[in-house]
Amino acid sequence: MIVEDNAEVRDFLNLCSEDEFDVSQAENGKFGLEMAFEDIPDLIITDVAMPLMDGNEFCRIIKNDERTSHIPVIMLTAKTEVEQQIEGLESGADIYLTKPFSINVLQSYIKNLLNAKETLRKFFSQKILIEPLDIEVGNVDKKFMERLMDIINNNLSNPNFHINDLSKQIGMSTAVLYKKFNALVQMPVAEFIKTLRLKKASKLLKDKSLNISEVAWEVGFNDRKYFSKEFKRFFGHNPSELPDID
Repeated sequence: MIVEDNAEVRDFLNLCSEDEFDVSQAENGKFGLEMAFEDIPDLIITDVAMPLMDGNEFCRIIKNDERTSHIPVIMLTAKTEVEQQIEGLESGADIYLTKPFSINVLQSYIKNLLNAKETLRKFFSQKILIEPLDIEVGNVDKKFMERLMDIINNNLSNPNFHINDLSKQIGMSTAVLYKKFNALVQMPVAEFIKTLRLKKASKLLKDKSLNISEVAWEVGFNDRKYFSKEFKRFFGHNPSELPDID
Protein backbone atom coordinates (compact mmCIF):
# COMPACT_ATOMS: atom_id res chain seq x y z
CA MET A 1 0.00 0.00 0.00
CA ILE A 2 1.23 3.47 -0.94
CA VAL A 3 0.06 6.36 1.26
CA GLU A 4 1.13 9.64 -0.32
CA ASP A 5 -0.68 12.95 -0.93
CA ASN A 6 1.32 13.80 -4.07
CA ALA A 7 -0.39 12.09 -7.00
CA GLU A 8 2.74 12.15 -9.17
CA VAL A 9 4.81 10.46 -6.46
CA ARG A 10 2.05 7.88 -5.88
CA ASP A 11 1.93 7.07 -9.58
CA PHE A 12 5.72 6.86 -9.75
CA LEU A 13 5.90 4.47 -6.79
CA ASN A 14 3.06 2.43 -8.23
CA LEU A 15 4.81 2.23 -11.61
CA CYS A 16 7.98 0.98 -9.93
CA SER A 17 6.12 -1.71 -7.96
CA GLU A 18 3.14 -2.91 -9.99
CA ASP A 19 5.10 -5.52 -11.96
CA GLU A 20 5.85 -7.48 -8.79
CA PHE A 21 3.06 -6.56 -6.38
CA ASP A 22 -0.63 -5.76 -6.17
CA VAL A 23 -0.56 -2.09 -5.18
CA SER A 24 -3.28 -0.03 -3.51
CA GLN A 25 -3.08 3.74 -3.04
CA ALA A 26 -4.35 6.30 -0.53
CA GLU A 27 -3.95 10.07 -0.72
CA ASN A 28 -3.48 10.67 3.02
CA GLY A 29 -3.09 8.89 6.34
CA LYS A 30 -6.79 9.00 7.20
CA PHE A 31 -7.87 7.20 4.05
CA GLY A 32 -4.81 4.96 4.23
CA LEU A 33 -5.79 3.87 7.72
CA GLU A 34 -9.29 2.90 6.60
CA MET A 35 -7.87 0.93 3.67
CA ALA A 36 -5.18 -0.75 5.80
CA PHE A 37 -7.73 -1.98 8.35
CA GLU A 38 -9.82 -3.48 5.56
CA ASP A 39 -7.14 -4.83 3.21
CA ILE A 40 -4.33 -5.75 5.67
CA PRO A 41 -1.50 -5.16 3.15
CA ASP A 42 1.83 -6.98 3.38
CA LEU A 43 3.82 -3.73 3.42
CA ILE A 44 3.11 0.00 3.58
CA ILE A 45 5.06 2.91 2.07
CA THR A 46 3.98 6.24 3.55
CA ASP A 47 4.96 9.87 3.27
CA VAL A 48 5.37 11.96 6.43
CA ALA A 49 3.84 15.34 5.49
CA MET A 50 0.20 14.74 4.51
CA PRO A 51 -3.14 16.48 5.19
CA LEU A 52 -5.76 15.11 7.62
CA MET A 53 -3.28 12.69 9.18
CA ASP A 54 0.48 12.81 8.80
CA GLY A 55 2.73 9.79 8.34
CA ASN A 56 3.95 9.70 11.93
CA GLU A 57 0.45 9.50 13.39
CA PHE A 58 -0.61 7.06 10.68
CA CYS A 59 2.37 4.78 11.40
CA ARG A 60 1.85 5.00 15.16
CA ILE A 61 -1.77 3.85 14.82
CA ILE A 62 -0.84 1.08 12.38
CA LYS A 63 1.83 -0.27 14.73
CA ASN A 64 -0.40 -0.15 17.83
CA ASP A 65 -3.53 -1.74 16.39
CA GLU A 66 -3.77 -5.54 16.63
CA ARG A 67 -5.10 -5.80 13.10
CA THR A 68 -2.09 -4.14 11.49
CA SER A 69 0.78 -4.13 14.02
CA HIS A 70 2.71 -6.80 12.09
CA ILE A 71 2.87 -4.79 8.82
CA PRO A 72 6.32 -3.38 7.88
CA VAL A 73 6.27 0.38 7.20
CA ILE A 74 8.70 2.35 5.03
CA MET A 75 8.50 6.09 5.71
CA LEU A 76 9.45 8.59 3.00
CA THR A 77 10.22 12.20 3.82
CA ALA A 78 12.00 15.30 2.60
CA LYS A 79 12.90 16.15 6.20
CA THR A 80 16.51 15.35 6.96
CA GLU A 81 16.85 16.60 10.55
CA VAL A 82 17.94 13.90 13.00
CA GLU A 83 15.10 14.74 15.42
CA GLN A 84 12.52 14.22 12.68
CA GLN A 85 14.09 10.92 11.68
CA ILE A 86 14.00 9.80 15.31
CA GLU A 87 10.32 10.79 15.52
CA GLY A 88 9.59 8.66 12.47
CA LEU A 89 11.41 5.64 13.85
CA GLU A 90 9.78 6.08 17.27
CA SER A 91 6.38 6.03 15.59
CA GLY A 92 7.23 2.47 14.54
CA ALA A 93 8.58 2.87 11.01
CA ASP A 94 10.86 0.01 9.99
CA ILE A 95 12.74 2.10 7.43
CA TYR A 96 13.11 5.90 7.26
CA LEU A 97 14.10 6.98 3.75
CA THR A 98 14.79 10.61 2.86
CA LYS A 99 13.86 12.19 -0.47
CA PRO A 100 15.22 12.20 -3.10
CA PHE A 101 15.93 8.48 -2.97
CA SER A 102 17.06 5.79 -5.36
CA ILE A 103 14.20 3.61 -6.54
CA ASN A 104 16.62 0.67 -6.54
CA VAL A 105 17.32 1.28 -2.85
CA LEU A 106 13.59 1.44 -2.11
CA GLN A 107 12.97 -1.80 -4.02
CA SER A 108 15.79 -3.47 -2.06
CA TYR A 109 14.23 -2.35 1.22
CA ILE A 110 10.86 -3.72 0.13
CA LYS A 111 12.31 -7.12 -0.80
CA ASN A 112 14.42 -7.31 2.36
CA LEU A 113 11.49 -6.48 4.64
CA LEU A 114 9.20 -8.99 2.93
CA ASN A 115 11.90 -11.69 2.99
CA ALA A 116 12.57 -11.06 6.69
CA LYS A 117 8.84 -11.20 7.38
CA GLU A 118 8.57 -14.55 5.59
CA THR A 119 11.55 -15.96 7.48
CA LEU A 120 10.02 -14.96 10.81
CA ARG A 121 6.67 -16.38 9.72
CA LYS A 122 8.22 -19.78 9.04
CA PHE A 123 10.09 -19.64 12.34
CA PHE A 124 6.94 -18.80 14.31
CA SER A 125 5.07 -21.61 12.55
CA GLN A 126 7.50 -24.13 13.98
CA LYS A 127 7.99 -22.57 17.40
CA ILE A 128 4.44 -21.56 18.24
CA LEU A 129 3.26 -25.18 18.45
CA ILE A 130 5.98 -25.92 21.01
CA GLU A 131 5.89 -22.76 23.12
CA PRO A 132 2.95 -20.70 21.81
CA LEU A 133 3.54 -17.69 24.05
CA ASP A 134 7.33 -17.76 23.99
CA ILE A 135 7.75 -16.01 20.66
CA GLU A 136 9.80 -12.93 19.87
CA VAL A 137 7.25 -10.60 18.32
CA GLY A 138 6.27 -7.03 19.09
CA ASN A 139 4.28 -6.32 22.23
CA VAL A 140 1.04 -5.77 20.32
CA ASP A 141 1.42 -9.03 18.37
CA LYS A 142 2.39 -10.92 21.53
CA LYS A 143 -0.74 -9.68 23.32
CA PHE A 144 -2.80 -10.63 20.29
CA MET A 145 -1.38 -14.17 20.32
CA GLU A 146 -1.93 -14.43 24.08
CA ARG A 147 -5.59 -13.44 23.70
CA LEU A 148 -6.04 -15.76 20.75
CA MET A 149 -4.47 -18.69 22.63
CA ASP A 150 -6.62 -18.04 25.71
CA ILE A 151 -9.79 -18.05 23.63
CA ILE A 152 -8.83 -21.25 21.77
CA ASN A 153 -7.72 -23.08 24.93
CA ASN A 154 -10.96 -22.14 26.68
CA ASN A 155 -12.93 -23.67 23.82
CA LEU A 156 -10.88 -26.76 22.92
CA SER A 157 -13.55 -29.12 24.29
CA ASN A 158 -16.31 -27.44 22.25
CA PRO A 159 -16.70 -29.36 18.96
CA ASN A 160 -18.74 -26.48 17.52
CA PHE A 161 -16.01 -23.89 18.07
CA HIS A 162 -14.76 -22.64 14.72
CA ILE A 163 -13.01 -19.63 13.20
CA ASN A 164 -16.23 -17.58 13.09
CA ASP A 165 -16.58 -17.95 16.85
CA LEU A 166 -12.92 -17.06 17.34
CA SER A 167 -13.23 -13.92 15.21
CA LYS A 168 -16.25 -12.74 17.21
CA GLN A 169 -14.53 -13.27 20.55
CA ILE A 170 -11.29 -11.61 19.48
CA GLY A 171 -13.12 -8.66 17.92
CA MET A 172 -12.04 -8.95 14.28
CA SER A 173 -13.87 -9.91 11.12
CA THR A 174 -13.11 -13.42 9.90
CA ALA A 175 -11.30 -12.00 6.85
CA VAL A 176 -9.08 -9.70 8.94
CA LEU A 177 -8.33 -12.45 11.46
CA TYR A 178 -7.36 -14.81 8.65
CA LYS A 179 -5.01 -12.23 7.10
CA LYS A 180 -3.51 -11.24 10.46
CA PHE A 181 -2.89 -14.81 11.58
CA ASN A 182 -1.58 -15.86 8.18
CA ALA A 183 0.90 -12.98 8.30
CA LEU A 184 2.26 -14.20 11.65
CA VAL A 185 1.99 -17.97 11.28
CA GLN A 186 2.33 -20.12 8.17
CA MET A 187 -0.84 -22.07 8.87
CA PRO A 188 -4.60 -21.56 8.43
CA VAL A 189 -6.40 -20.70 11.67
CA ALA A 190 -8.64 -23.77 11.47
CA GLU A 191 -5.62 -26.05 11.07
CA PHE A 192 -3.95 -24.32 14.00
CA ILE A 193 -6.98 -24.95 16.24
CA LYS A 194 -7.01 -28.62 15.22
CA THR A 195 -3.28 -28.91 15.91
CA LEU A 196 -3.67 -27.50 19.41
CA ARG A 197 -6.46 -30.00 20.04
CA LEU A 198 -4.26 -32.87 18.95
CA LYS A 199 -1.32 -31.63 21.03
CA LYS A 200 -3.53 -31.49 24.10
CA ALA A 201 -4.87 -34.95 23.28
CA SER A 202 -1.35 -36.38 23.28
CA LYS A 203 -0.74 -34.99 26.76
CA LEU A 204 -4.03 -36.38 28.07
CA LEU A 205 -3.27 -39.80 26.61
CA LYS A 206 0.15 -39.86 28.28
CA ASP A 207 -1.53 -39.02 31.60
CA LYS A 208 -3.58 -42.24 31.16
CA SER A 209 -6.45 -40.88 33.22
CA LEU A 210 -8.89 -40.97 30.26
CA ASN A 211 -9.54 -43.52 27.55
CA ILE A 212 -9.28 -42.63 23.85
CA SER A 213 -12.98 -41.80 23.44
CA GLU A 214 -12.91 -39.56 26.51
CA VAL A 215 -9.77 -37.80 25.29
CA ALA A 216 -11.33 -37.23 21.87
CA TRP A 217 -14.39 -35.68 23.48
CA GLU A 218 -12.25 -33.58 25.84
CA VAL A 219 -10.46 -31.91 22.93
CA GLY A 220 -13.53 -31.25 20.79
CA PHE A 221 -13.80 -34.36 18.58
CA ASN A 222 -17.23 -36.01 18.77
CA ASP A 223 -16.22 -38.73 16.31
CA ARG A 224 -13.59 -41.17 17.62
CA LYS A 225 -12.76 -42.53 14.16
CA TYR A 226 -12.12 -39.05 12.80
CA PHE A 227 -10.06 -38.20 15.89
CA SER A 228 -7.90 -41.34 15.43
CA LYS A 229 -7.44 -40.56 11.74
CA GLU A 230 -6.33 -36.97 12.40
CA PHE A 231 -4.15 -38.07 15.32
CA LYS A 232 -2.32 -40.60 13.15
CA ARG A 233 -1.98 -38.08 10.33
CA PHE A 234 -0.35 -35.59 12.71
CA PHE A 235 1.78 -37.86 14.93
CA GLY A 236 2.36 -40.79 12.58
CA HIS A 237 0.78 -43.45 14.83
CA ASN A 238 -2.55 -44.32 16.38
CA PRO A 239 -3.73 -42.91 19.73
CA SER A 240 -3.49 -46.43 21.19
CA GLU A 241 0.25 -46.47 20.43
CA LEU A 242 2.01 -44.32 22.96
CA PRO A 243 5.68 -43.64 22.38
CA ASP A 244 6.96 -40.33 23.72
CA ILE A 245 4.99 -37.61 21.92
CA ASP A 246 6.31 -34.05 21.83
